[in-house]
Amino acid sequence: MKLLKNKLAVAIIVLSVSFLVLIGVSVRRENASFLESGVGGAITSVQGVIYRASNKVADWFSFVTHFSEIKQENEDLKSQNSSMKRKVSDYDALKNKYDILSKKLNYQDQNTQYNYKNCNVIGRVPQNNDSIIIDMGTKDGIKIGLAVITEDGLVGKVIDVKSTYSIVGTLSNVNISVGAMNKRSRDNSGIVSGYEDDNNNKLAIIKELPQNADIKKDDEIITYGTVYPANIPIGKVISVGKDAATVSTTAVIKPHVDFNKLEQVSVVVPKNNDVNEIKY
Repeated sequence: MKLLKNKLAVAIIVLSVSFLVLIGVSVRRENASFLESGVGGAITSVQGVIYRASNKVADWFSFVTHFSEIKQENEDLKSQNSSMKRKVSDYDALKNKYDILSKKLNYQDQNTQYNYKNCNVIGRVPQNNDSIIIDMGTKDGIKIGLAVITEDGLVGKVIDVKSTYSIVGTLSNVNISVGAMNKRSRDNSGIVSGYEDDNNNKLAIIKELPQNADIKKDDEIITYGTVYPANIPIGKVISVGKDAATVSTTAVIKPHVDFNKLEQVSVVVPKNNDVNEIKY
């Protein structure tokens, strides 16, 4: 590539010098003939064409010469872009962890009458996908009946305990129920239990409310405070229906907790509580 470039440069220089010599000779002659003038004009025109062509060729060779540099710069930019994407991803993950911790601390600061056991979800019960397994048991002070929460709200309660692990029944389980209240109206909204719609979505439902119950779409439902601690977020009402047969109202709730994506939970342990009795 270097040899080709040098040969072309020499050729361009030789041609340019030759034409300049011819033009110089023609100009110094005072009585140039018509033919000489014509030749001089032709030479000038040809020289212009060659000059422009040589510039284009030189530009092309300059591009070829610097191509590897441009390619390297492009690779460097790609690397910098990938690095920035990783940093943004790391920042988002860190911010998410901070938000989770902030929510946990906010609830715990407002409910200092409890201790909180932070546990990892290590699996699900094979024959019951609505129950999860956590990595704490009796040796950690976990007991059957204790409420389980995340930063988003209520998960469910402990239904079985072993020495080193426990099983938690989530609210998506139809056998798990909790006393609930409408946060807006402060009405006792009855009992919330697990519910699965026709599309297999894990939801919750309140049945047999009075027909004149003050409940509507988008109302926030929280725990009432009997079997579970009070004021734990449960979910938001997504539909309200009237049952003419039973003269009652039914409300379907979308839980705040995504039961399919549980990784960490907190078990709520009342302070100064009798070992054999749980009171919230």
